[in-house]
Amino acid sequence: MNAAHSVLAILWLHSPGRAPEGYVGLQTSLPAFVEEEDAGDPDLAPGLQVIKVVENSPAEQAQVQVGDAVLRVNGQAPRTPEHLDATVAALPPASEVRLAVRRGGQIRELVLVTVPRLVPREAPPPRRFVEGRRFGLALESLSTEAARQAGLPPGEGVRIQRLFEGGSAADADLKPGDVIVALNAVTVHGGDDFLALVRDLEPGSLQSFLILRSIEWRSVPVSVRETSRHLEEIFLPPLFTYEKDLLKDETAWGILLGAFKYSRKEERRTFRFFWLFRIVTGSNEELEEVEG
Repeated sequence: MNAAHSVLAILWLHSPGRAPEGYVGLQTSLPAFVEEEDAGDPDLAPGLQVIKVVENSPAEQAQVQVGDAVLRVNGQAPRTPEHLDATVAALPPASEVRLAVRRGGQIRELVLVTVPRLVPREAPPPRRFVEGRRFGLALESLSTEAARQAGLPPGEGVRIQRLFEGGSAADADLKPGDVIVALNAVTVHGGDDFLALVRDLEPGSLQSFLILRSIEWRSVPVSVRETSRHLEEIFLPPLFTYEKDLLKDETAWGILLGAFKYSRKEERRTFRFFWLFRIVTGSNEELEEVEG
């Protein structure tokens, strides 16, 4: 089954006349801070934070608590709250949902049973997102009405607002206004979900975007942008100093004394050694300019 067929199957499940969506009465959010995690142990992942449990809902009956971290739903790690909502909504009423949550350092396995959703799902308020490393895109999530106009369930898809100059997306058959519906046959549930899907893609690899342009479905291949490292600053007091600021497009020379220090922020590293020299390296991962 190709990407287009996968998405059409999802739309068919949400079409009028189908059985009601599943509901468990659970509201989550992305964690505010994500620390380094052991990729080999999913139990150490930050998960989704439970921020609300609806009274008399299946979640309350299963003793889900505010503050729990949802790690897995039926064995699958939810990427975002919208991904979790869509996973539950795709299940018919009376379906069993096995929830793995972390509470106080302990992993608990809870079993919930879906009930029919009585109130239609609504998409979160539209938000803008920037993906400036892998493809170079400025994006906006869809409102409930915009999703319905595009023939998508609420919360799904993300619209391209602008293309970053120098990004790989600018060289592909993508345009502002295109709605990204799936990445490699995996449905995109809003901007946060798109960022989660692209986070670990290998530079140079070719990815498949399923987009909706007006009323036309297209499959667009897009390569993941490859980055390169460069030297940003050299300080060798009292001999000389050199500094290059890519953002401001400035190069400075002078004399400056540093201190012994090593620091790291994102892809930028700074080395200082006994007031003798300082070296700073960086990369071109973050794009600076955006097409109007």
